[in-house]
Amino acid sequence: MYEILIVDDHTHLVDSLAIGLPWREMGISNVYKAYSGEEALELLNYRSVDIVVTDIHMNGMTGLELIARINEKWKNTKAVIITGYDEFQYAREALQQQVCDYLLKPVSNEELEHTLRAIIDRITQEGNELLNQQKFAYRFRESLPKLREMFLLELISGKSYPLSALQDKLQLYGLPFSSEKDAILLCMRVEEDYSSTDLYSLSLIEYAMFNIVEEVFADKFHVTFCKDSHDYLIFLVQPKEIEHSRRDHSAMIEDLARLSQHQIKLYLKSKVSVVLSSWGGFPKDILPMYHSALSIYADYIGYQTESFFDATQKKEAIEAQPFAELYRSQTFMELMDLEQWNGFESKLNRIFDELEGGAGSGAREYGLQIYVTLLQAYSYYLHKKGKRIFEVFGRELDKMLKMDAGWSVEPLKEWAFGSYVQIKAYSDSRSDNIRTDLMERIRRFIQEHVKEITLQTVADHVNLHPVYVSNLFKQETGENFSNYVLRLRMEKAVQLLKHKDLRISQIAHEVGYQKPQYFIKLFKTQYGMTPQEFKNGL
Repeated sequence: MYEILIVDDHTHLVDSLAIGLPWREMGISNVYKAYSGEEALELLNYRSVDIVVTDIHMNGMTGLELIARINEKWKNTKAVIITGYDEFQYAREALQQQVCDYLLKPVSNEELEHTLRAIIDRITQEGNELLNQQKFAYRFRESLPKLREMFLLELISGKSYPLSALQDKLQLYGLPFSSEKDAILLCMRVEEDYSSTDLYSLSLIEYAMFNIVEEVFADKFHVTFCKDSHDYLIFLVQPKEIEHSRRDHSAMIEDLARLSQHQIKLYLKSKVSVVLSSWGGFPKDILPMYHSALSIYADYIGYQTESFFDATQKKEAIEAQPFAELYRSQTFMELMDLEQWNGFESKLNRIFDELEGGAGSGAREYGLQIYVTLLQAYSYYLHKKGKRIFEVFGRELDKMLKMDAGWSVEPLKEWAFGSYVQIKAYSDSRSDNIRTDLMERIRRFIQEHVKEITLQTVADHVNLHPVYVSNLFKQETGENFSNYVLRLRMEKAVQLLKHKDLRISQIAHEVGYQKPQYFIKLFKTQYGMTPQEFKNGL
């Protein structure tokens, strides 16, 4: 229920309005009265009023001054002006004061009731919107841990963000990380056998591990975390302040990581192995940091349990880094799956920019990575399409298979772009053939069923969506589907009209129209004469 205040220095008008409307029926529980602006403000101090109805001209404080004061202190209170002065300057000032409505005396009870009901509907709607916003905010807060986890998972998968988008995401998720500070990844492999543990219990154990690490690092470092596709727990760690050197921070991080490992064993009875990555820029180096940490598990830790490896102090172990752009999402296979050839070419350009710009003496080693990855992607794509690789590359295949790590950058680049052009040409040709065959099937089906044809029946026949069929038809023929069907029907009608014994209604039915008059109208639009006139002219 809502509360209303009526303000006017004419007491009889206030009293009349206070008893003249069906307040309860309108959803108003209390009607307050004031005979001046000053009295209204006094009442507003101790009453929760939703709507104020006031005259403009009153002795002392005017109605507009009253509304201005209300807007300063009670922003959610709605206002309605009632006045006998029909002048634009008052209406304009009232609108500037965010008045809901402006009514001229004499105002009928019906008009005022209609106005107030509209305002009450508006207040109700605003309340619902506020409630929905609060519900959304609550759900968003509940989802924040998962959103933060997904954000880090995207970074270790190679997703990159423009700086402005990155900062917006960090602010939205409440993550206090800075792109101006370096960071470290702490990777944790859980070595207990939880295969018989139910998902809920396992989630609680992992959540407890996350909490332990977060609390251990909380004083000096920002931490966020995720679980990767290998079931490793990944923590992104960044110093809160830069008052210490990188060496000091490395020593602190190692101590805290070892403490986390110990507390997980002590409190959760779970063994874990920990790898600290080398330092890197946030977020640009997250992907290579992550891959280098994973390679340490494979190359140095293996099946050993409760291991601890600090890459920041063992640089010789990670001299060869994975070629970051090559494995960054979207990969060559992903791009070929969707036949996103522009994206494929852009990725090739970025890879060779990185190779030529920063790989240095490792170019030959990275060249082999690029070659093998591309060859694997081409083979995967062609086999998926039911094609053998030599059918597309022909004699070039022998040359491809003889290439090795001794390639220099230029021949590799020439081969990579040349082979890309070949496979794209095959894809374009294949697409053209598929579209040509599909259009032939569509045209034949329309011609055979022109009487009862619809876009949906054609789409069902070729097992495609009607919108796709419509767009394809327009692209391939330059003619709308409906116009094509109309033309076929009219051409068939012309042939039937040559048979003198057929009535117009019969012909209309034969070409798919149940109403002869509609058929006659379409025919005249198409040929400039009615079917009967056409028949008479034969």
